[in-house]
Amino acid sequence: MPGSRRVAVLRCVVAALVVTVLLAGLAVLVFWLVVRPKPIEYTVASAVMRHFNITAPPGGGTAALNATFYLTLAADNPNRRLSMRYESLELYVHYGSGEEAPQLAVADVPDFRQPSRNETRLEVRAEARSAPVAGRAAQELEHDRAAGEVGVEVRVRARVCFKVGVVRSRHYDMRAVCSPVVIGLSPTSARSFRSVPCDVAIS
Repeated sequence: MPGSRRVAVLRCVVAALVVTVLLAGLAVLVFWLVVRPKPIEYTVASAVMRHFNITAPPGGGTAALNATFYLTLAADNPNRRLSMRYESLELYVHYGSGEEAPQLAVADVPDFRQPSRNETRLEVRAEARSAPVAGRAAQELEHDRAAGEVGVEVRVRARVCFKVGVVRSRHYDMRAVCSPVVIGLSPTSARSFRSVPCDVAIS
């Protein structure tokens, strides 16, 4: 192939790539202008703990926690044209915050579709079965039991895709962190529970 022809082909390829990028950017801009997506919101609307029991071995060491968490999550989609599909949704209950916070319980939540302008309430039961709690965290849990309330952090992870009309997006990772969720241990504590808003991130 002559050199001039190679240059012409290369220019066509580069021009096609530039046009593709520009069209993709234009599509994103048009989508945003038409849809004007608003952030989704998650809230822990209610939280109850039952069968709370923590057992420490003689002489100290790692304790074992048994408890059942009954949580209601409110997922709010305020968008007029945007619906969503949630998949692989998991809920985690941690004692304390940060990467080192011990995980107490985990629960899987069934996939669901959320229409536009809709609030979906998810009733979740997460069980702690001999969850290991070591050192200072075990002592703090004992103190919380004596005080009549336990503060936990609720984390939610899911795969989510968005749909406008017949157009569907790729899957994104959604993470929500709700803290502190303070759960009273008395039988009547659910009546005085204050809802906890969550920090939501989609990537």
